[in-house]
Amino acid sequence: MKRKQVKARRPQCTRKVSKKEAFSKRFSLSVKPVLWSALLIIPLIAAVGGYQWIQNPENLTIETVEVTGEFRILDTKQLQPLIESYAKTNLFLLDDKNLEKALENNPWVHSAALTHVWPKKLIVKIYEQKPVAHWGKTQMLAENGEIIKASMEKEKGELPLLYSPNGTGRNMGRNMANGFLEIRKMMKGFPVKLVEFKEDARGSWRIKLENGMTLKIGREQQAKRLKRFMVAYDESLNHVLDKISVVDLRYTNGFAVKWKKGLSADSVFKG
Repeated sequence: MKRKQVKARRPQCTRKVSKKEAFSKRFSLSVKPVLWSALLIIPLIAAVGGYQWIQNPENLTIETVEVTGEFRILDTKQLQPLIESYAKTNLFLLDDKNLEKALENNPWVHSAALTHVWPKKLIVKIYEQKPVAHWGKTQMLAENGEIIKASMEKEKGELPLLYSPNGTGRNMGRNMANGFLEIRKMMKGFPVKLVEFKEDARGSWRIKLENGMTLKIGREQQAKRLKRFMVAYDESLNHVLDKISVVDLRYTNGFAVKWKKGLSADSVFKG
């Protein structure tokens, strides 16, 4: 039986590495960790340095402050000293929260919002309160139901007067404010202006209109009673409002009308 001959492998040639190449390889291996460390450390040093630099309020100081909003009552010049006292720094160090809070302490500021425009500009957006009635002698009722501790002496008569006597437990009560806002909504488009909305010591509501007409609403079911009057206005009273003295809505299923002196229902509707 013949044995299979196995060819002997030829020895492989190896290239001799020069001293220069060996040194270069060792240098490359030793330098790589240093390079990686540098790539990590240098940005870190730059970040720390930048953070320390921006911590100085004299660097990148705010140069422009823009106050925006729709203003009917507010004089923005009155807000400038307050804003400037906070803006003597840079945008990074600006105390946004306390500046907004300080601005909102102004009775005519409903809310404030700040926008940073890097690198040196601050935008202050002011949302002004919208008063809809005089709340007693020294306060105002805002459209959103808030009580504003301020007055508008120059506009007396332009907005309705809301009043409730002292010591009733319902004085300037929240339900009266909400009631007025609801009445205001229900009477939107009504041709005669509402000038007074009062509550007596028993909590009974009364409305006075610009033409002298009085609506006695009472203490209960105020919205339902006023709605009943509005339906009657649309159906039959829209042409005789100037002849009515008092409308008493304090009835279960209807209301009573008192005509101005010298008039009666027959004379009004026949005329």
